[in-house]
Amino acid sequence: MTDSQLAVAVQPVDERRTQAVAVLEQLLRTMDVPATLEAKDLPDGSISIAVTPAVELAGVVPGKRSPLGDALQYLVNKLINKPGQERRWVMIGLGGHPEPRGPRPPRPQPAAPATMTNGTATAAAAARPAAAPRPAAAARSSEVDERTLVTDEDPALDAAARTLAQRSASSGRLYAVVTLGPVERGRLLKAADTVEGVSARTEGEGRLRRLVLTPDKVVPMPRQRLPVDDLPEDD
Repeated sequence: MTDSQLAVAVQPVDERRTQAVAVLEQLLRTMDVPATLEAKDLPDGSISIAVTPAVELAGVVPGKRSPLGDALQYLVNKLINKPGQERRWVMIGLGGHPEPRGPRPPRPQPAAPATMTNGTATAAAAARPAAAPRPAAAARSSEVDERTLVTDEDPALDAAARTLAQRSASSGRLYAVVTLGPVERGRLLKAADTVEGVSARTEGEGRLRRLVLTPDKVVPMPRQRLPVDDLPEDD
């Protein structure tokens, strides 16, 4: 057990795997999330890490992908795969090892060009029907002002949104809120609009869409040292 109540189970020595576990452990400690980590190598050379949280995490269903798991996986891969090193992909699963990546489907072969004879296409090419025009793409969710989706009131959520917006304005920190539906994001947007010194917007698509609070005067956060900073550079 570590001082942050993180129990780590690791297979015999593998420098890159140990590095990935150390970085993930530090990220979870910073988030104050006690958890058990188990790492293993996969046949394709990638690394799989199972994270079993000791507390319930909002928006996380064990064994299924979530924005939190995707964010941790992205950060760990960025931190341990330095330029000039052989890349080893790290897969992170919350509640168990993630499903291994399947083989990539083969790329479709381009169609052979029609054979030209005396300046005319072959009969097969000439008989091919013209492609139907594509329908106009539906408007993306990012083009909808989610404020217009709010039709009722939720005093508790509105108060929490204003408190978060006020904290962003007073501290100079950016805040992002994920795993919300369009109506909840719209409610937070409307509540944040009533607070001076901060602006609210949404960005991203689908399950990665989030609400971002940006203060008028941003205060940079001090850089925190991660275990990867203490590792010696490769010769």
